[in-house]
Amino acid sequence: MSENLPTVLEIREIVDEADGIKTFVFKSEMNFDSGQFVMVWLPRIDEKPFGVWRLTKNEIQITVSVVGEFSKRMCELKVGEKVGIRGPFGHGFTIPKKKKIVLVGGGCGVAPLLSIFEKAENCEIDFIIGARSKNLIFGKKWAEKMGARVLISTNDGSCGEKCFATELFEKLVSEKPIDMVFSCGPELMMKRVAEICTKKKIPCELSLERFMKCGIGVCGSCAMDNSGFCVCSDGPVIAGGKALKMVEFGKYRRDDVGVRENF
Repeated sequence: MSENLPTVLEIREIVDEADGIKTFVFKSEMNFDSGQFVMVWLPRIDEKPFGVWRLTKNEIQITVSVVGEFSKRMCELKVGEKVGIRGPFGHGFTIPKKKKIVLVGGGCGVAPLLSIFEKAENCEIDFIIGARSKNLIFGKKWAEKMGARVLISTNDGSCGEKCFATELFEKLVSEKPIDMVFSCGPELMMKRVAEICTKKKIPCELSLERFMKCGIGVCGSCAMDNSGFCVCSDGPVIAGGKALKMVEFGKYRRDDVGVRENF
């Protein structure tokens, strides 16, 4: 894979995960660290960042949730069609061995966390998955297949417990010792996870999302206010304590022309 030119890959399989969420499977032996991302290019459309994960050595998987024009066009693709992929980019998760790990994922943010299983040797893993409703839950079958204990929370109570993922997490923290926490999903969720971990003195890492154009820290479109931290090159993974010190974390981000968007 290249940082500058996309490698053209053919879609081998498409898995319908939930309403508006699909996983695309490609044949590739790409070397990547858990938590890194790739830039996916659709000719004449655009290029966007996505977390990458896999279950088998000779494949990579990218999960897409329909939220805009690019993701809508991506989810209209069929098996056999091709896309361009650059990367991998950024810094990934710091994964321990033989530890008790908790993963907290929300929505499509579950996908980057699934990559942790490949490197988490002999770890006991609890995976908390949060969604607005049952029809939006993604990742449960994959996580269970990889040996995790899965806890589900939904806003409407249609599956699992009727609460936020952070409430399940806070309850779990009070019940058992935890060595490390990883989280990806809505930023307000991750902010609460970081706050709980800071209070309990548990190391945690978060996978941030910002508008990205280059993927290599040159354009500055994903730089966070008051720090100059470029999510694409300095992240996307960041320690929870460091994230909490950033002015915009959990409050706002900027769109493609730099206008502030509040969470």
